[in-house]
Amino acid sequence: MADYQKMYTLLCGAIDSVLDGLQEIPLARPYVYTLSEALLKAEDIYIETDEGEE
Repeated sequence: MADYQKMYTLLCGAIDSVLDGLQEIPLARPYVYTLSEALLKAEDIYIETDEGEE
């Protein structure tokens, strides 16, 4: 069975670490915003789903 928690952690951690560098590139800022918003939404979904499983 797929370990979605590990996949979430790996992917979100990688995106989060790349966002800091991308913020320094003016033309990348809209993409940084889009990825940051997606990370926040994914985190909300993850927390809501995790709370429901306890």
